[in-house]
Amino acid sequence: MQLNRLNSTTQRHSPEAVARARPASEESVHRVEAMDGAEADRQRSLQQEMAEVNPKSVGPFVGGEQILRDAHQLAAQIVSLGSKANSLLKPRPVSMTTRPMDRGVA
Repeated sequence: MQLNRLNSTTQRHSPEAVARARPASEESVHRVEAMDGAEADRQRSLQQEMAEVNPKSVGPFVGGEQILRDAHQLAAQIVSLGSKANSLLKPRPVSMTTRPMDRGVA
């Protein structure tokens, strides 16, 4: 079975990891922090996601006015319902029904 491998897009180590590595290189024991690799992994994941996005599909958002119009129309419809709107907006309590368990015939 052959698995596809993800391309590494990590460009550099985090500044914190580099700062700790300099003095540690002179010591005989190298201290490894739990989060040393997390920033590099996060950057790699972000860069991989960005590489998958078609640049032509991303553009400035121009739908704000339409969203406001739709929200205004919805609010007007809810207001026109009057007291009936409460049953739509407020959840009704759900009653738990219990049934006796069937006991198998022995």
